Amino acid sequence: MKLLTVGDSFTFGEELSDVIDNVTSSRFAWPELLGSRLGWEVTNLAKPGSGNTRMIRNIVNEIDNHDVFIIAWSHWARIEFADAIGTFDIWPGCSALPHEQFSPHRKNAIDYVTRYHSDDYLIRQYLLNVELLETFLKYHKKKYIMLSAFGKPIETNKTFTNYLGWPNESMMEWTYGTPQGPGGHFLEQGHQRVADKIYEYIRHLDGVS
Repeated sequence: MKLLTVGDSFTFGEELSDVIDNVTSSRFAWPELLGSRLGWEVTNLAKPGSGNTRMIRNIVNEIDNHDVFIIAWSHWARIEFADAIGTFDIWPGCSALPHEQFSPHRKNAIDYVTRYHSDDYLIRQYLLNVELLETFLKYHKKKYIMLSAFGKPIETNKTFTNYLGWPNESMMEWTYGTPQGPGGHFLEQGHQRVADKIYEYIRHLDGVS
């Protein structure tokens, strides 16, 4: 089986011992641990600071190349913009994401969205993206699992197939009490917990739809 994972720094494995840049993900990150346990081939396209739009784009581009997809959604407020330089992510409530190339006009855009964004709108857009990607994966008859990296719970009546912990749990709850790096990322023990959580789901529920 060929597994593709997408996500942000928590799926990339930021702050793990073997990470030397923001390009090559860690072999101790939960996707690699899970793939090793299942005997699956793993491609981890997670990127530090990644927003959810990038994850959707990766899934669409790779839909024919993998058998199973795991989407580790980032915070619902992390949205993507584009300009002449290229795409970049904005995270309302923070001044900047450190992994992007910034120019003065980008800082102005980030400041504006941080000041004037609507949480209700961003949540609605997030829910729509989850629903559309779920429909896309089902249309292509692909197996998939969704989960959340972090973010406060969402109050909604929507339900999604194979979304672990929906809507109140994320990796933060699963890894509570495990060691963290200076940047707040859980380390090897936390990644093992996430891998175990997904493995048990696959094993007990026959896994992925």
